[in-house]
Amino acid sequence: MLRQLAALALTILALALLFAVKIHVEGGAAETTASPRLPVVKLAALELLQHGDFIMADLRAVYLTTAAPAAAGVFKSASAANVQVWGVDEEDYVKFDGEYLYVAAGWRLYVVDKTPRVVKTLECPGLGCHVFVWGGRALVYGETRGYTVLYVYDLGSGSRLAVYNLSGWPAAARMSDGAVYMVAQSPARVEINGRVVEEAPVLALGAPPAVLVIAGVDLRSLQFNASVYVAGSTPRVYMRGNRLYVITPLGLPDYLAKAVNAAWGLLPDDVKKRLDRTNPLLLYLSIMELLNNGTDVVHILNRANITTATRIYVFEGEGPYLRLKAVAEAPGKVLDQFAVEEFEGGFAVATTASPIRFYVGYVWRAVGCPVIDITQTPARVVVRCPPEPRLYFTEGEPVNAVYVFDRGGRLVGSVEGLAPGERIYAARLVGNVMYLITFRQVDPLYAVDLADPARPKVLGYLKTPGFSEYLHPVGEGLLLGVGLHERGVKIALFDVSNPAAPRETSNLTIANAYTPVFQDHHAFAYDPSTRLAFIPYVGHHGRLRTLFIEVGRGLAVKADLDLPAERAFFTEDGVYLVGWRMVWRLNYRFEKIGEAVLG
Repeated sequence: MLRQLAALALTILALALLFAVKIHVEGGAAETTASPRLPVVKLAALELLQHGDFIMADLRAVYLTTAAPAAAGVFKSASAANVQVWGVDEEDYVKFDGEYLYVAAGWRLYVVDKTPRVVKTLECPGLGCHVFVWGGRALVYGETRGYTVLYVYDLGSGSRLAVYNLSGWPAAARMSDGAVYMVAQSPARVEINGRVVEEAPVLALGAPPAVLVIAGVDLRSLQFNASVYVAGSTPRVYMRGNRLYVITPLGLPDYLAKAVNAAWGLLPDDVKKRLDRTNPLLLYLSIMELLNNGTDVVHILNRANITTATRIYVFEGEGPYLRLKAVAEAPGKVLDQFAVEEFEGGFAVATTASPIRFYVGYVWRAVGCPVIDITQTPARVVVRCPPEPRLYFTEGEPVNAVYVFDRGGRLVGSVEGLAPGERIYAARLVGNVMYLITFRQVDPLYAVDLADPARPKVLGYLKTPGFSEYLHPVGEGLLLGVGLHERGVKIALFDVSNPAAPRETSNLTIANAYTPVFQDHHAFAYDPSTRLAFIPYVGHHGRLRTLFIEVGRGLAVKADLDLPAERAFFTEDGVYLVGWRMVWRLNYRFEKIGEAVLG
């Protein structure tokens, strides 16, 4: 089987191509444009490498281009509760523009005024909908039957202006200056607005492989564009200005390619002749064929001493169009979007790297096993197929680092060897200092100076009990950390006015509790004018509650409310809270002065 796969892959891969094909879909037309340096594969080859079948629904949504452009005037933009970069909105199910809340719940988008009162209800294309709002228009999207479907509405009339669909499930999205960029993860069969995509450039290769569909929608003109790329596991996304960073960890075929190249001089000549190094996919197939034939190369590859690694792809956007401008690679894995930050002249990446060791496992196939006659007995016996080898890898003891790249993706500086044996749990860039939280037994807060990109350096660090999973600037020289300590939620205030000697000045702990902030920073909100922080939590009672903390010289609880709110938006005269199918309005005495039921 592996020999047949390799032969098939040899015939259908674009072996000599060193450019990327962009699938451009707009108004029914299609064209291809070239970008340098990325190999192209036929997606049919990747389908053969999938373990198991993925059944795609037959969805043929149309998209419209007959609506008038957005009217000229002042374009108001709604934003999520807590975004990483000012001016760049992020995917979330609720937005606020100062006048209206836009809440996606169930299969509906609810427009709620400041009363609060539901003034308009629109349809969402699926469960788990998210929303973006700009210039009197709303883009809502969700997953339904294996597709990501997008609706664009005119908020004044409530009319639907456009519908788009693409294979897969949404992983991340950003909006800048009225253009929404979405990253969806798809199986190997890809459709965009009913059109099948047959080939794509390779960013990274996982086993099984995955495909990214990166789509753009301009809410001014309703122009739509989509590009397809082969990648590994779920990507991270960061955006500043018109630059979209797609961060993808490498997968098994990429690690094998690194190991083979590093250990090439140690491999026997007869093995070298059977290894196809044309690209990582063919190399993976040829190594699997060696293993299937009983040739063990794993012990040699493990002498290469490679580590986990991540690639960062920098795209620049103009309207719905994205062009790949730079590619960078850093040892290690990236925790989340806050571990990648752009600053003047380049960008920094904080990673946790672990050494990789390959090993072989075996699987038995129950389907398609032959039925044979056993001689000298009348019984017909079903005999299992022989076990098939599978290649896996494990990760060893971690170590942390910060890498600095210029705008072209060239490495210009690094700080390595931070906190051996620990992992990064939180990161945040404030000015030219990147703060890192690592954890294994205690909570070190590192301050890494990036003022000289070629020579970044550790200024100082602090060790405290527990660890923070989210860091947020709360004033000049102050960071608020939200994390865990002894099965409870720990909220800590750090004085970083002297980064060489950071101090924890105050902390609060909620025993036997959990907060959604650990998984979603949009669940946190901070208002500089009132110095109030909103942190929802689930305590020992098992119900979601609302906590308001005042940040001063220390931390003080201002309110602990029995309201299951997941988002908070601060205004001059009060706070709007949003929970499942509910909106509450509070004054700053934390009294409820209004509520709206959604649906």
